Amino acid sequence: MLKNLIYFGSSDFSGTILESVIESKLVNVVGVVTTPDKPTGRKLTLTPSPVALLAGKYDLPTYKPEKLDESNLAHLMLLKPDIFLVVSYGKLVHKNYLDAPKIGTFNVHFSLLPKYRGALCISEAIKNQDKSTGVTLMEMDEQLDHGPIISQKEVPIDINDDTATLTTKLTQAAILLLADKLPEICAETYQKTAQDETKVVFTPSHKTQIRENSFVPFEKILVAQNGINSPEVHALVRSLNPEPGAWTTINDIDIKIIKTLLSEGKLILDTVQLPGKSPISWKQFLSGHPIS
Repeated sequence: MLKNLIYFGSSDFSGTILESVIESKLVNVVGVVTTPDKPTGRKLTLTPSPVALLAGKYDLPTYKPEKLDESNLAHLMLLKPDIFLVVSYGKLVHKNYLDAPKIGTFNVHFSLLPKYRGALCISEAIKNQDKSTGVTLMEMDEQLDHGPIISQKEVPIDINDDTATLTTKLTQAAILLLADKLPEICAETYQKTAQDETKVVFTPSHKTQIRENSFVPFEKILVAQNGINSPEVHALVRSLNPEPGAWTTINDIDIKIIKTLLSEGKLILDTVQLPGKSPISWKQFLSGHPIS
């Protein structure tokens, strides 16, 4: 008999992983916990999370609690869960929840823990010019990204990967990792290893990922175009894209930097965007906005 799994997640890539778990038929997904609907767009229309939308596609019971309290836990326990699987949920999961399922609570994290604990694990790996990162499947405990590791899968970082493209690669790695290890979790034969606390690296809070912190001085870009600190600036831009989006100011105009490249050790501005306009090439921008 398949084990019952309740899935905790909210983001777009978490929805992709949920669908892979459902379609794998390795477990019986009996319910989904996600964040409450959020106002989006100019009209601030209440919109379900990507995971909620995916759960609706499969007619799964879906819970959107403001708080993970005892009352909500009691509702989940009616589904007789063996496993909780947490993937980019967006809320802290407390000990009473972690201990609730028969087998345990597990988490998929997008870094090779203990490096890059925290929410900005993908962008930090890019910004720091790491050659690779990866996916960690772990058993959760009360501390942030602290629990024992069950398995990891390394993923190379391409010189032109931004946060979006690397997220896609990590999502596919996570799908493969779960397909390999979920049977062991269900059979309770999985092995686990404590994290090395001497190698812990924390990422900044996700609250720091705002437009004000995504500004790249144009002087820094000009220097990088001449081959000074070019890889560093290229990595910074990629780490900020697509959200919140790297930007600079040229002739008192705010310019979004969509894409940069490296060529012969120099930074190349490839694609930019003027406010309210579609992206254009850097050459097109210069034709209408000459820089002295």
